[in-house]
Amino acid sequence: MEWGSESAAVRRHRVGGERREGPAAAPPPEREARAQEPLVDGCGGGGGGRTRKRSPGGSGGASRGAGTGLSEARAALGLAFYLLALRTLVQLSLQQLVLRGAPGHRGEFDALQARDYLEHITSIGPRTTGSPENEILTVHYLLEQIKLIEVQSNSLHKISVDVQRPTGSFSIDFLGGFTSYYDNITNVVVKLEPRDGAQHAVLANCHFDSVANSPGASDDAVSCSVMLEVLHVLSTSSEALHHAVIFLFNGAEENVLQASHGFITQHPWASLIRAFINLEAAGVGGKELVFQTGPENPWLVQAYVSAAKHPFASVVAQEVFQSGIIPSDTDFRIYRDFGNIPGIDLAFIENGYIYHTKYDTADRILTDSIQRAGDNILAVLKHLATSDMLAAASKYRHGNMVFFDVLGLFVIAYPSRIGSIINYMVVMGVVLYLGKKLLQPKHKTGNYKKDFLCGLGITLISWFTSLVTVLIIAVFISLIGQSLSWYNHFYVSVCLYGTATVAKIIFMHTLAKRFYYMINFIYLAKSTKKTMLTLTLVCAITFLLVCSGTFFPYSSNPANPKPKRVFLQHMTRTFHDLEGNAVKRDSGIWINGFDYTGISHITPHIPEINDSIRAHCEENAPLCGFPWYLPVHFLIRKNWYLPAPEVSPRNPAHFRLISKEQTPWDSIKLTFEATGPSHMSFYVRAHKGSTLSQWSLGNGTPVTSKGGDYFVFYSHGLQASAWQFWIEVQVSEEHPEGMVTVAIAAHYLSGEDKRSPQLDALKEKFPDWTFPSAWVCTYDLFVF
Repeated sequence: MEWGSESAAVRRHRVGGERREGPAAAPPPEREARAQEPLVDGCGGGGGGRTRKRSPGGSGGASRGAGTGLSEARAALGLAFYLLALRTLVQLSLQQLVLRGAPGHRGEFDALQARDYLEHITSIGPRTTGSPENEILTVHYLLEQIKLIEVQSNSLHKISVDVQRPTGSFSIDFLGGFTSYYDNITNVVVKLEPRDGAQHAVLANCHFDSVANSPGASDDAVSCSVMLEVLHVLSTSSEALHHAVIFLFNGAEENVLQASHGFITQHPWASLIRAFINLEAAGVGGKELVFQTGPENPWLVQAYVSAAKHPFASVVAQEVFQSGIIPSDTDFRIYRDFGNIPGIDLAFIENGYIYHTKYDTADRILTDSIQRAGDNILAVLKHLATSDMLAAASKYRHGNMVFFDVLGLFVIAYPSRIGSIINYMVVMGVVLYLGKKLLQPKHKTGNYKKDFLCGLGITLISWFTSLVTVLIIAVFISLIGQSLSWYNHFYVSVCLYGTATVAKIIFMHTLAKRFYYMINFIYLAKSTKKTMLTLTLVCAITFLLVCSGTFFPYSSNPANPKPKRVFLQHMTRTFHDLEGNAVKRDSGIWINGFDYTGISHITPHIPEINDSIRAHCEENAPLCGFPWYLPVHFLIRKNWYLPAPEVSPRNPAHFRLISKEQTPWDSIKLTFEATGPSHMSFYVRAHKGSTLSQWSLGNGTPVTSKGGDYFVFYSHGLQASAWQFWIEVQVSEEHPEGMVTVAIAAHYLSGEDKRSPQLDALKEKFPDWTFPSAWVCTYDLFVF
C-alpha cells in the first residue's frame, strides 16, 4: 500500500538520522511506537504474512482514520439535521401548490368557477357508464355549461359541439391481456378554433364517468371542471389561436379506456390531432404530476417546461408506470397505441388512500390544487395552440427526454441520448481510473487491487445481508398476522425497516474494519457503536409494538381516512351441461379483500366471514367459475363465498346460441346473442383438442388472459341493441365433453338492481374503517 511504503521510508530516514546524530536525534516515543508496528497485508490480515498489532484503542490504521472524524454525537446530529431539512424542503414543496401573487383578472384561470363545476358534477353521485346519472344528467349539465361558454365567446373564435355515441372493440395487453367491446357509449366533444378554421389541433382529454359507489371528484370530475374553465378562458380571449383545441369529455374511461378508443378511431376530428394532454388522477388533490410523455417528440416536454407556471414532473414516475408494476392505465395508452399521437399524461397523486372510494369528494380537493392545475393546463394548451411545431410535429419525432423538477420551482429536461452519453462517460471514467490503478506496478500502488476487491465485497455483502434481515422481519410479521402495520403509520416503516437496514450495514462494516483498517475511512464519525445501538434499540421497540398489534393498518378518521377496500358481489350461479340442462345452481355473496391481509381484520367484527367459507375454484370453468369484473384473478389468490338467497334482477341477462355452422376450412362457427345490464363479462375456455382461431371481436385474433382462458369486457350506454358476436373453433380431436365452455356474468352497478336486502345487511356490519363496494351479479355457464 502507498501508506505502508511511506512508513517504511520514514523509518529508514529516521534510522539514518540516529546514526548520524546519536541520542540527540531520537524520535518522539509516539512516532517510534507507531513506526515499529508491523503492517497488515491483505483483506482480513491474510495473504502477506505481515500483521499489525492493535493498540488498546483499536488498530493503528483505524485510530489514524478516526482521528480525522467527528465525534459520534456530532455526526449523528449533523446527519439528522440534514435529513430533517431535506424532508422539510420536500414537504414545503408539496404543500406550496401555487405561488401567491396579485388577484386573478380577466384572461386568467378562475379556480372558484371550476370548483362550482366540480360541485355540480359530483352532486349527481356515482356515474357509471350506462347509468342515467352518467348518460343523461352529467351529459346535459356539460352541454348546458358549454352552451353558456359559447354565448360568451369572442368573435375571433368558433366553437363546435358534438355528442358522439361510438360502438367498437379492441384488445389490450393490460392486466394480462383481454378484449373490450362497447356499444353506444357517450363522448361530449368541443372544438375551439379560429374563425377561419384550422388544419391541426391539440387534444385535451378528461373523463366524467366514475367507478361504482364513488362520487369520483378527483377521478376525474375535477379535470373536466378544469377543462370547462380553460375552454371558457380561451374562448373569451382576444388572442387568436393558430390551431384548434379539441376538448374531449369522455364518458367511459373507467370501462378500461373505451370512450377514448371510440373517439380516436372513429370521430372525424381525430385526424386533426397532432398532440394531446390527458388529465387523470391516482389520488385526491395535491399537485398534478407529469408522469408520462411521448412517445419520443421531445418538443412536447420542452413545451411543458416553457409554458407551465407550476411545473411538477418526473421521468422516474414514467419508468415505474410504464414498467407495469402498477396495475393501472390511462387514456394515454389509447392515443399512443391506436392514434399514434404523442402526448403528456398528468395525474393528481396525493392521498391515494381514498382513490376510488366514497371519500373521493369535492371538499377534499383544495382550491389551490384546482388553481395550479388550471394555470398549467391553460398555459400549455395556449402554448401548443400557437406553436409552429404542432403543425410539423412529425419533423420533431425523434428521441425521448429525461426530465424532473427541482422542488417544484423549475424543470430540468434534456434528451435521453445526452443522459446516455453522460452515463457512458462516467462508466468509462471509472473503468479507466480503476484500470490504471490495477495495472500499475505493485511498488507504486501497494495492495490497491486487494483494497478495491475487499471494499467492493464488503459493500455487496452488507447490502445483501441488510436485505435478508428486512425480509426475515417482514415474513415474521406476516406470519403472526400483523402485515400492513405501516399503512396507516408511515414512520413505522422507517423505524422498523429503515433502522434495521442501516444498523445491519453499519454492523457489517464494523466487523470488517476490525480486520481491514481502510474501511474506517468511509465513516464520518470516529465511532459508530452508539449509533448502531440506538438504531437497533429503535428497531427492536418498533418490532415489539408491531407484534403486539399497536399499529392498526386502517383508519376511519374523517379528516384523513385510510380504509380497507372490500368488494362484495351478491350473485347467483347456474352451470349447464352439453345438453343445456342446469346441473348446478348456487347463490351467495362473493367477497374479495383487495390487500394482503385478506379478511383477518374483518372476521372479529363479522364472525360469519372466516376461512371456513373460502371460495373453491371450479376447475372445469373459465376463471374458476366466478364473475370477475376484470381479469385480475392472478392478482387475488384468496376470496370467500358466503351462502345467501338467490338474486332476481328486474332486468335479467339473456344469453343464447343463435347458430352453429361448419365453415369451408373445417372449423365450427358459433354465433351468440346477449342482452343485459350495462356491464357484462364474457369468458371462454377451449377444451383439449380445440382452439379458438377467430372471432368477431377486437382485430379478429383471440387474445388469451393469464391462465389461458379468454376474457371479454362488455359495456353499453343507453338504448343499446342486443350484443351479437361469433367465435370460431378449430377442432383437431372430438371429445364427448364438447369443444368449448363459455360463461357470461351480468354486473348490476347502478339502479335498484344493484342492491339486495342481504347485501345491504352485510354492508351495515362492516366496520367504519372499511369501504365495501357492493353490487349484484349473475353468472351462467354453458358447454358447446
